[in-house]
Amino acid sequence: MKKSRIYFILAAFMAAGFVFGLAFNSLFTKSYAEERNTEALIPAENAFEVTAAGTARSADYEIVTIYGRKYIIFSNGDDIEVLNY
Repeated sequence: MKKSRIYFILAAFMAAGFVFGLAFNSLFTKSYAEERNTEALIPAENAFEVTAAGTARSADYEIVTIYGRKYIIFSNGDDIEVLNY
């Protein structure tokens, strides 16, 4: 067989595989990204509370309590860092 004919057959099989992959994607695979109701898993009562807020040098900070655990959140522009308190 000539090289050009092999390339043509290879390209045809690749195109057919791509089309079949798009057509039968939901038939053989599962989607793991599902919407969940978070209210059923974790109650929303007193879930989030800001204890203190302020500025330290060039960063703003907040001390928050989320589900009983305290965190310090530093933010400076687009940079955010969360530390356990």
